[in-house]
Amino acid sequence: MMNNNIEYPNTDRTIQIVNKKPILSWMHTWTQDEREAKFFEFCSKFDLREDKLLHDDYQIFSHRLHWDEHPFVDLMSMITDAEQRLYYTLVFSFTNEHWGTLTHLMDKGVDATREHFKTNRHARSDLFQIYYPKGTNVKEWLLSGPLQAARALKGHLTNGKRYTMMGFAKILEAHFKSEQGFRSPLYPCKNAARYLAMACPHLVDPESVLYGGTGHFDGMFQIFGRDYNGKCKYVIDADGEFIPKNQKCIDWLKDMKQLCEHPSNPMERQKMLNVEDKSCLLWKSIAIAHDVKSPTKRIPYNWIFPDYFNLAKHPTGKVILNGHTTRHLWDKGSSKKNYDDGVLSFT
Repeated sequence: MMNNNIEYPNTDRTIQIVNKKPILSWMHTWTQDEREAKFFEFCSKFDLREDKLLHDDYQIFSHRLHWDEHPFVDLMSMITDAEQRLYYTLVFSFTNEHWGTLTHLMDKGVDATREHFKTNRHARSDLFQIYYPKGTNVKEWLLSGPLQAARALKGHLTNGKRYTMMGFAKILEAHFKSEQGFRSPLYPCKNAARYLAMACPHLVDPESVLYGGTGHFDGMFQIFGRDYNGKCKYVIDADGEFIPKNQKCIDWLKDMKQLCEHPSNPMERQKMLNVEDKSCLLWKSIAIAHDVKSPTKRIPYNWIFPDYFNLAKHPTGKVILNGHTTRHLWDKGSSKKNYDDGVLSFT
């Protein structure tokens, strides 16, 4: 494989690091045009997967340039029942997008999945553990909590209304806080709204604003040198529209639109969503290059995707990155397990 590595030459490596973050953008000596060009170079090379980090540590960049190319979208196209569609989307989101759990549940049902959890991992990480009410048995909750929410909220998918992503995320958040005792479940609720928008754009608008998280703001700090993390105030109005409430949020939205509308932006659709996401991935890439972050622990490819899905997408076909070509990257002992192959037989 020929490497086409993404590099960050002539950055300032003397910048002070506080709480694992640089106090200035590593690219602060570059012009604004140069920093934006680097972001779009990163985005353009993203699908090639020839960069060593993107190829070898696929699990921290686990999708393509456009979110609607994720195989979850194809999977949900088979589901027409509103309750099932919402149930599966919530399970996928609250497991931190664990493909094996999702497909096992869809293919074999709740009882078989409960048995499956006795000897198999139920989620990609413990990231969402902090959101659960204290004492929650997460493995058991995954089989009942999302179903409870789907039964209560399925009417939102059949009432003829089209929601924004933030509007639908707030509906989900309100349920999990008031009905299931969650403290702060907005992150997985935003993920669910995003995946629903990708799979069912007639129900949730994939072109609407999805407010970012810490990684996104770290990426925007690298590109613009402005710190918005935790400083933007906004509301979601009755129509689900995103309304900035302070100057920081107005400025953030302006910067987002500047990237979305830039003539060098390789994104063809869902630009607000993809800029939000890829700025986070730029942060991970540049932080690893500057030894501030480490690549996350490698995990089996088909915890994230079915084996047959090619993560790399490009016209030459030189790089094939899927479950069969990445087995040598798995942690010691991982390949000895019997993982789901992603082939479903619905009844």
